[in-house]
Amino acid sequence: MIRTLILLCSLSLAFSALKKTAQFRDSTLKYYIGQQDTTIFAGAILSCHHKGGWLVMPKDKNLNEAVANVAQKNRVWIGGSDIFGEGAFRWNDDTIVEWASWYSSQPDDHHGQDCMVINHGSFGMWDDGGCEGQTGYVCQIPNNKASPQERSKFTVFTGQNATSYFQAKTICQNRRLRLAQIEDVNTLEHRVPGIDDSSFAEYWVSHQQDVDSCGTISHYGISNAGCLQALPFICEQVAPYDLSVSDEEATLEIGSNFNVECSASGFPTPEVKWYRNDVYVEHQKRGVAKSTLVLDNVNSEDDGMYVCKATNEVDGERSTTEGYFWLGITIITG
Repeated sequence: MIRTLILLCSLSLAFSALKKTAQFRDSTLKYYIGQQDTTIFAGAILSCHHKGGWLVMPKDKNLNEAVANVAQKNRVWIGGSDIFGEGAFRWNDDTIVEWASWYSSQPDDHHGQDCMVINHGSFGMWDDGGCEGQTGYVCQIPNNKASPQERSKFTVFTGQNATSYFQAKTICQNRRLRLAQIEDVNTLEHRVPGIDDSSFAEYWVSHQQDVDSCGTISHYGISNAGCLQALPFICEQVAPYDLSVSDEEATLEIGSNFNVECSASGFPTPEVKWYRNDVYVEHQKRGVAKSTLVLDNVNSEDDGMYVCKATNEVDGERSTTEGYFWLGITIITG
């Protein structure tokens, strides 16, 4: 805590933009860049804190590889430094850095560098960077605090477009959208563009109560109104979220069989596919918003990381989130 407070004393925080997400264990990894594509080390700490998580601390090989991948192999901040003791690197939760992935000849304290970055020189390798330098960062956010609405693109229909609840749903569907599933006023006020500032303005959203009473939202909160009233409405598309991988890792004997299922949510319904080394894996069974990696009669060449990618199109651009599975092979000798 003291470490964080000292770092934030002279902070100027840039606006952030989410670039990529991935699921890891019980959390979501989110790669951000600032308004100028970068932020200082302290800015990364504060931004992750505001999002309900922390600047990621890759304390083991699997998490380190996941962070390097979600950062798209770019050099980014991770949550460790030796600010309070040269060469004594500690994570931001004040635990000692034990497992490490330093690049050759690093750390070197060049020009007083104290703050840790990943993807320096090579995939997943660390360096000590200058804390006032500018770069991107990866937050780790517990899944119970990760909102799918951060992945939503909203479109508001007002004025002459005002219509009944059921017609609003149809208009959204005809545009490859859905009636928005907005859960709170904060999302309405801070993430939905073009809404009426009037506290009395109501919008149809997807919270139908019964046949005659349908869901609305206003600055006062979630409510309902007669379904045939003519009201403005909000549609959305949602980039893939809530990706789940049935197993994080497995160690198998040669000749063994193993299946790993991956699924995701989103709208339009995402395509879910398994990859290895950026190449589509042929041995998988795909379904609606899910795919099962089928590992039959494994051998030593099957060892390594597999990436599940859930992809759809939001506002004309491809959006992807990822999950990971690591396979280890045990060779039994007689």
